[in-house]
Amino acid sequence: MALSEQKPFRRKFESVYDGLQNGEMDIGEILSLLPDCVPEDSETIAGYKVYAVDATANEHEEAETLPDRSALKSSQSEPLRYGHKYSWVVRLIRRGTSWVAPVDVERISTESTDTKLAAVQVQKLDLRDGQAKVIVADSRYQDRQCLNIFEQFQRTFSLIRLRGNGVLYEEPKRKPKGSLGAPRKHGSSFKLNGAHRAADREETFPLGEQTVRVQAWQKLHFD
Repeated sequence: MALSEQKPFRRKFESVYDGLQNGEMDIGEILSLLPDCVPEDSETIAGYKVYAVDATANEHEEAETLPDRSALKSSQSEPLRYGHKYSWVVRLIRRGTSWVAPVDVERISTESTDTKLAAVQVQKLDLRDGQAKVIVADSRYQDRQCLNIFEQFQRTFSLIRLRGNGVLYEEPKRKPKGSLGAPRKHGSSFKLNGAHRAADREETFPLGEQTVRVQAWQKLHFD
């Protein structure tokens, strides 16, 4: 619009709409430029680069004919909204700030999900960046579609927040030889908000001005 108002712009006003309707951008080429824009002094923790993955909404309440528009409600407490959602993979630059460097962004179509697309993006990041790194995400990404992909990686690890009321399972006891029936898939349940056994490992260390306590329970799995 601003260009069409300039004196050197001698084309008809309708050409603005023609450009918007018929113009094309090489999205793949644009996205390939993002990794090169990450600051060289971006922070690492214990030698690991730290990336985050998340989805954000772009509301289009009045655009009823917008292609592939979807409902943006992610929980029962949120009001119903309409528009597009985008999945972002970003490099965390420095502790204590909200600045990040995007390395990938894609729209989440109605035929996909937040976690399904995030899994694809993390796979591409692993191929593109061979250095040790950690992907951090909230509890939305604790499903199998997202977590299972990390089993195939050698230098990419996940740090996913689990829901406080979640339940994991210990390994089942082996069935005696000759007993009937299929072997059990799960052992005793392990509630995250009420661990019934002591942690297998515990560490306490300073991080900035805070003291962090880490507890680890091994040989647990999802349903």
